[in-house]
Amino acid sequence: MSPAQVFKVYIWLVDTIASGHLSKDDIDRRWAHSSINEYGEPFFPIRKFHRYKEDILTLFGVSIKCNRKKNYYYIEGEDSGQNWGDMRRYIVSTFTFKATIDEAEGMEDCLLFEPVPAGTQYLSTLVRAIRSRKQLLITYHSFDRDTDTDMFFSPYCLRVFKQRWYVVGESSAHPGETRIYALDRVVGVHMLDSDYRIPQGFSPRSFFADYYGVFRNAEPCLLRIEVTPRAAMFLRSLPLHHSQRELTAEQAEPWRIVKDDVLFEYFIAPTFDFIQQLRTFGSELRVLAPISLANTMQAEAIEVVRRYNMTAER
Repeated sequence: MSPAQVFKVYIWLVDTIASGHLSKDDIDRRWAHSSINEYGEPFFPIRKFHRYKEDILTLFGVSIKCNRKKNYYYIEGEDSGQNWGDMRRYIVSTFTFKATIDEAEGMEDCLLFEPVPAGTQYLSTLVRAIRSRKQLLITYHSFDRDTDTDMFFSPYCLRVFKQRWYVVGESSAHPGETRIYALDRVVGVHMLDSDYRIPQGFSPRSFFADYYGVFRNAEPCLLRIEVTPRAAMFLRSLPLHHSQRELTAEQAEPWRIVKDDVLFEYFIAPTFDFIQQLRTFGSELRVLAPISLANTMQAEAIEVVRRYNMTAER
C-alpha cells in the first residue's frame, strides 16, 4: 500500500471512530464496504489496526482507545471534553471532511464548496515563526490603502474565523499594540533572524474570550436577545458564543415582549462582526439589552425599510 493510501486509511479510521462508539465488528463491516478498501478485505486486519492506531497518535496526537467493559472504540477526550482542545477537534473535523471527499471520488458535480480565501500559503511560515519566536517582514495590502505596506511583525498566535485565517501580534506600524491582520490581505512573508518576546501574561484564549470573531471595537457587556422558537433551535444547536445562556420562562418573564419567544443572554462585546451575525436572523431576533444596541438595530431596520420603499417608488 502506497504512503498516500496509508494516509487515507488513517483519515478513514479517525473519521469512522469519531462518528460514534463502534466495536471492532462495526469497524470491520464499514471497512468491508469502504471505497478506499482497495484490496477488498472483508475485515480490518487486527495487527494493522493496532499499528495504525499508534501511527495516528504519533502523527496527529489523536488517541484511539478501547472501552474493554462495553467493547467499543472511541477518540480519547472527545466525549468528556477533558484534555480535548480546539485544535484536536479541528483535526478530527478536517479528517471527517477529507474522508468524505475520498468516499465521494467521481462525484465532484454533487459537492459544492465555498471559495477558500487567499493567504493560507503563509501558514507554515507563520507557525515556524511563532514556534521559534522569530520576527517577520510582512507586506500587507489593507482595504483602506491603495499601496502595499511593509512592516516588521512579531506573531503571537493564529486564529481562523469563518474560513479566514488571521494572525495576532505586534507590528512596527503600531508599536506597543496587539493587532490582528487577515492573511488574505498579506502579499508576502519573510522570516528574519531577529528574536522577539510575547508580552508576559498574554493568552490567545483570554484575548478573544469576550469577543465573537476578530473585531475588538467594543467593550464586553451583558447582551440580551429575544428570538422566535424557530431561531432558538438554531442557537441551541450552534451557540453564538461560549457565554450563551438560555433563560428559563420565569427568568425571561420580566423582559419578554412576545409570549412564545425565547430569551438568551451573553457576556460579549457587541462588535461589528457580532452585530452582523445578529442581523442574519432578520425579524426573528430582537435585541433587548443593552438599550443602545437595541436603538442602533432599530434605526438600521428603519433605514432598510426606507431604502426598499425607494425601490418600490421607482
